[in-house]
Order: sequence, then C-alpha cells, then structure tokens
Amino acid sequence: MIAFRIGLRIVGLFVMTLALAQCGDGGGGGDNESDFGSPPPGTFTGTLSDGGSIRLEVGSIESIAFTCDDQSIQENFSPPRPIDTDGTFAVEFTDAGRKFQVRGEFENDDLVQGTIDDQENACDTTFTATRGGPIQSPTRTRTPAVGETPTSTPTPVGSGPTETRTPTPVCTSSCVTPPTDEPSDDPTPHPCPVAVEVVGNSGAKKVLDSGWSGLAHNATVVSDGKLTFAAACPTTTRPCDVCTISGPIANSKPNAGDIDSHRCSNDSSIKCSDNTPCGSGTCVFYFGAPLPLSAGGINTCVSNQVVGAVAGTANVETGVFQTTINLRSSVYNQTNSGDPCPKCNGDGASNDGIAAGTCLGGARNGQSCDVNGTSPIPSFGKTSLDCPPEGLISALSISLDGSSGTETRTLDNSSFACTGVIGANPPPKCFCMAQGSEPTQPNACIDDTSTPDLPCVALAGSPTKGECETFVGDRLCSPAETFRGCTSNDDCTAPGDTCIAQLRPCYLDNGKVGGSVTAKGLADPPDDNGVSNPTFAALFCIPPVAQGAINKAGGLPGLGRIELPLISKEIYVLP
Repeated sequence: MIAFRIGLRIVGLFVMTLALAQCGDGGGGGDNESDFGSPPPGTFTGTLSDGGSIRLEVGSIESIAFTCDDQSIQENFSPPRPIDTDGTFAVEFTDAGRKFQVRGEFENDDLVQGTIDDQENACDTTFTATRGGPIQSPTRTRTPAVGETPTSTPTPVGSGPTETRTPTPVCTSSCVTPPTDEPSDDPTPHPCPVAVEVVGNSGAKKVLDSGWSGLAHNATVVSDGKLTFAAACPTTTRPCDVCTISGPIANSKPNAGDIDSHRCSNDSSIKCSDNTPCGSGTCVFYFGAPLPLSAGGINTCVSNQVVGAVAGTANVETGVFQTTINLRSSVYNQTNSGDPCPKCNGDGASNDGIAAGTCLGGARNGQSCDVNGTSPIPSFGKTSLDCPPEGLISALSISLDGSSGTETRTLDNSSFACTGVIGANPPPKCFCMAQGSEPTQPNACIDDTSTPDLPCVALAGSPTKGECETFVGDRLCSPAETFRGCTSNDDCTAPGDTCIAQLRPCYLDNGKVGGSVTAKGLADPPDDNGVSNPTFAALFCIPPVAQGAINKAGGLPGLGRIELPLISKEIYVLP
C-alpha cells in the first residue's frame, strides 16, 4: 500500500533508507494465529512468486527444496527444525555457495505461505504451498506497467513536483482468509485491512539517486527494514474503497523475523514502547538498520527516524496510494573505523531477538548485537540498531511526499537560481535552494561546446535517467563496489571487480526552464492472499550537511529521487 522501504531506504549519499529496504520478508496469516499450533506431518508443494516451485516436508521442518535461477536448492534438517506454537518457522542454510533464509506461516493444516531471502538477492521471492497439492502457477491482476498510459497526466506547478498519486495494500502473520474475485457461496463477508506492512523488494530494479554531483546516484540499500501502518477504511468488508493510512505501528513479529524498529531517539540500542527508558530522548520508529554509504571517497553512515505521524491514502481495490512521511536523517562520519557504519559480526539469524553478535565500531564497540540488516556490498557487512554510529555531522529534515503514480518536477522562471555555475547566460535553474555558503548547480557534467547537445543526455533504455555526454574523469571499481574510485585493477579489492572508466550519472533537466525530472511509481492491486508489489516514487530536496567535503561529493543541497519496488501485505487482525 504505502510505498516506502518503507523499511524505505531513502536515498543516496546522505539521507535515505526508508529502510524498507531491500529484502522481502514476512509471512501470510492465520485467522487465529495464537491457537493454531503445528500442522500434521505431510508434504506441501506450491509456487514461488517468480514462477518457480517449492516443496516442504513437514512434521517439524524436515526438508525444503525449491528452484533458484533454474538451479535446484535443497536442505534436509537433522534434527528437524521446529514450527512455533503460532504456526511460524524460520530456517537458515547454505547451498550452492550462498546462504538462504526461509520463513513461513501455516494458515491452517493445509496451507503455508512465506518468503525466501537469498544472500545474493537473486532469488528473493514469496511462496504459497498446500498439502499434497499440485504445483500451480499463481494468478494476479496488475495495473498498467511503467511505460503504459497512466491514470492521469501530471501538470507542473511552479518548481514543485506534479504527481499522479494513488495507494497500495499488504498482510502479516495475523491474517484471516483474504478476499478473492471469484464468486462464492460463503456468506461470511471478506474483511478490509486494519493495517499494512511494507518491505523493499530486493529482487526488483530500483532507482536511488541523490544530489547534483551524480556520485551518490544508483545507491544501494540494506535488507530487512520493515514498517507497518494502520489502515482505516470506510467499511469493514469489501469493497473497502479508499482507506486512510497512519502510523507507524509496531511490526507484528519483532524479534521473531521482523525488525524491532521501536527504539530510543538518543540511543537506538534501547528498545521501547514509550518514552520511559529513553531519558532525554523519545521513543521513535527507525527506518531499518544504519545505512552505510560511500561516494567520492567519503564514507558516511545514515540513521533514519520517522518524525511525527505518517499520513496518506490507499485504494485497496486498485492499489493506488499516496503518502507523506517526515524523516530525521542523521549523518555520521565514523572516527574509529574505516567502515561507513559499525558492523554486527558473528550473529546468527537476523532479527531473531538473540544478540549473539558483537559490535565492531561505534558507540557500543565490543558489545552484543542482533543483526537487523545486510548491505549488498560485502565489505559494508551487516548492521544493527544495537550498534549505533558515532561522530554525528548533521541531522537533516526530509519531507517525503510520494505515490504509486508519476512524480514530476519541472523548472520554470520562479525556480531557484543555481549559485554554483559561473558565466552561464541565462543563469541555470535548480530545484533546491542553495543554503548558506553551499553552492548548487544542475549537474557536474562538462559541456561539450562543439555540439549543440545538452551536457546531460538520456541513458539508453531508461528515459528518466541521464548520464554526462562527456567523460568527467570517473574511474570506478565494477561491478560490486561501484562507490570505490580507482586508477588500476589493483585498487579494486572485491572479488571479480575491475577498474573501468564510467560516464557520470546526472539529472536530465540541465538547469533549463522547461526541463524536468521524473520518478515513476506503479500501483498493483493485491492478489488473493492480500499481497501486492507496488513501486513507490518520490522527488525531494536534500539539505547540506555541516561538512563541505560531503556536500561537494554528494552534490548538496540537491534533488533526491527514489523509485522503490515493494512487497506489501494486508493485515486483517492486529496481534
């Protein structure tokens, strides 16, 4: 429903995580979760959301087999892994040279739903399986894909974003049987959701850009950042129409697969439900684990807190949503470590409430931790709210307005004048106002005056993304640690990385009146299990931080853009 990382990670070099972030997680539901218990022994077969198949041998969890990239993955558990009294399970194992985490929940004796998280993020997916049933392909109804005709055409107003806005739903582990579109003789009315949970879909292509320099474009996010929101619908049964979204509220299974993101604002290692344990701080919701970022040779660690209440609407029937969320994005520069963020090393399963790891760096160096998220960049490792960073530079206020539609900002004569470009005639325009002594400009491209082309041109196959037409001098490691500058292959330490020359990413407006930047979202109606896969789109301004080197590397103040694919689930009964 609401599109955010949400666990959103918001955005590039300095702000961002909606830590919705990158891995899908969560399970289905049962209509009386606390009383269900374990199902009788048997074989369950079913389908993955990516079209593959899965088989589970159940007494306890004795065996799991599924397909990943056309490769057979299988694990036999000895001793068998337990199914919890609420019908849920979570197991981890290694096959084909990488780690998998499988979580599930039995809706009843004959139906199980869940997720598969792949360490390499290539096969992250959801699954549904039934006792002894044939493997069938899932069916779903979708809204038009990106590139198809949208529901309405945005009309720019001044220098602000013009948007086509619309909402999306979700479900957690406490669900009753969700509605279907098929006629039924069942006289029981199908319920409307009372909440939705949202987590980033790591298996889908995302856009995370920030700042005018281009160095903080195409940023990465950490996994497992889930947020849950309350939903107030006009009716209690279908059709639900447009529901009001608010929150955040506590995740349904903190410390049992879901991140426990309710922590003290002045010390994220302290869990809370009210302000009592926080001393001079307050009890707030965090957008996932600390986010390690690096650009232009400068490392930063970003911690994101939700400020105040989230507001928005979501149409349960169409999947259209819009939402507003205010963030406090605290930017740190670690002084006691070469890593952007403190790591949580040696822990077992993430978000299981067992602090079996040890903080490396940060304010709690050497103390215990439970992993809350993993960066897709191996050298950045695993991070935890139990391991807060230190070396605060600035706390940025970010107002994030986004939707499942198309978000557009267009420059006009009332837009802010850029201050970092000398001798331009007419002076270029910028979306975000320069602050203090920090300059701002359209992009960092070098204009090739021998041609009439603009310096930032559309990237082939991606009409909303741009790259400089002329080489700016960037040589970066690829494909893993694309943040790392290099002069030769010897500078690239990640396995398989080489040093290559790359054109600089940029925004396509070029500072010209009439130029625009676009973020494209996607509305997706929920399927029969209350699950949907929308995309959250937003454009927003990022203020400068109190360190000139970071502002120069990241291009701050500057525009931020996010197109974040999500896994959204409806919740019908709160725990």
